[in-house]
This record gives sequence, C-alpha cells and structure tokens, in this order.
Amino acid sequence: MSEPRPDWGSAGAAVLGLALLLGLVACATPPARELAARHGLSGEVVRGDPFLHQVYRNRAGGRRLHVYLEGDGTPWQTRHEVAMDPTSKRPLMLQLMLLDPQPALYLGRPCYHRVADVRCEPRWWTWQRYAPEVVVSLNRVLQHYASRYDEIVLIGHSGGGTLAMLLAARRCDVAAVLTLAGNLDPDAWALAHHYTPLQGSLSPAREPPLPDSIWQLHVLGEEDANITREMIAPVVARQGRARLLVAPGQDHGCCWSALWPALLARQEAALAAPGRQARHCPGPPVG
Repeated sequence: MSEPRPDWGSAGAAVLGLALLLGLVACATPPARELAARHGLSGEVVRGDPFLHQVYRNRAGGRRLHVYLEGDGTPWQTRHEVAMDPTSKRPLMLQLMLLDPQPALYLGRPCYHRVADVRCEPRWWTWQRYAPEVVVSLNRVLQHYASRYDEIVLIGHSGGGTLAMLLAARRCDVAAVLTLAGNLDPDAWALAHHYTPLQGSLSPAREPPLPDSIWQLHVLGEEDANITREMIAPVVARQGRARLLVAPGQDHGCCWSALWPALLARQEAALAAPGRQARHCPGPPVG
C-alpha cells in the first residue's frame, strides 16, 4: 500500500503546475466560497511568503482571534494519481467557525481553494504539505491579521492540527491550541497506514514541546480509524500543558459540529482562569 513517489523534475513540475492552474481556473465555485458567501463572511486572497492564501473572516468583536485550519482534503485522487485540486469538498473548519461567536479567521492552506497561484505544484499538498515553506507562508498571512489582537487560538482538524502545532511553536502570541483528530505525528501515521513517509514535511513529534503557557486540548474520535490514540498519545504526553480527550462515538470527520459549542466553552473557561495573563510578543514573531 506504499504510495509511489512521482518523479517531478523542474520541467515536469512546471508543466504539471501550469496544467493544474488552468484546470483550477476553469473549475466551479469551491464549497467554502459558497458557504462563506451565504453567511456574509468577508473573504480575500492574501499573499504570504511565497504562496497565496484564501482567507475568510467573521465580523465579531473582541481581543482574542480564533484561527481555523482545514485538514488535508484529498491530496490523492487514487493511490497512484495525485489530485488536481486537494480542497476538501466539505469545509468542516469553516462550518465550525460559523458556530464561533468570537473573532475568527479561516486561514486557507497553500494551493487549496482553487487560488490561481503559479507556485503551486503537487508536492505542496502531497509529500511537502507540512514543509517549512508552507508554515512560513501561513505564518506571514496570520501575522497580517493577528497583529490587531492581543492573542490567538489555533484550531485545526486532521492535517490542520499538524499545522496548528507547527505555527504555535513559531509564534509568541498563542494562548491555546485545539486540535480535532489532529495528525500530531505524521511519521507514525504513515507507518501505521503503510504509506510512504512525507519527505520534506515537518512534524510536531520531532519538535520541542510547546511552552507551558499555551493551553492545549487534543480531541480524538473513539471510532477514528485514520488518527488513533496510539499515534498521538506520546506527542501529547510530552507537552507541558496538554490533555488528550477521546470523544465516544465520534469518527474522523463526522459530527464535530455537535461537540463544538462545548469544546469552545471549555477553551474559553480555561483562558478565563484567574491570574492568567495574555501572551504578548516583544517583537515580530519568528517566521
């Protein structure tokens, strides 16, 4: 079941990238865009470094920003065929953001949401989906919005949880990280599913623990066959201020909306604890 790695040389990658770009321009409106429009969210395409990112915002007021990161979507069409568009057909994190009364930002990943970016190549949503370049570009866009708030909360599903942890390690204004079925150890995930390792990607399991000042909650579905307790429990155990919560009857993708108000309330209560102080950056965050 190991996924073969295509040989994308520079010329081949350029040709394939152009084909993907033309194909994305011709595609129908992405589900996330339709959902955002129906609910009056503000949307824009923002340049990171070096990628373009689709961003959606609500209009809530407050001093703490909730940042939502979507999962990996569909990187592969089949075991041997890369997807032309990896964007999830069901934008779970945007759906959850609509339930959030706090200021919230949906931060699109590079080469997702059919953004016409000439830099897009399949490696950015397959092998290098968590590469340093991806994290740096996300962080650049995030800083554009986060600078208007006292602190931020990073929220991610599946591969979005991976990126939430990686971003938290590179910022000084993160109050909390909340992951749903977060892939906290991509190497263990690949090994368990007999996939080829994600060469060129970063992993939270290979990074130092986050600072104790960051509150963490990692929620896993009891019926999740994609991300299991055995994969992520060792990573959570190494964190200073983290808890792993197993949700009975929950699987990888379904029904997180039913749990979301209670999980948000739990996070808000933790951050409202007496004596807790907001994290402030002495200078620009590390890229």
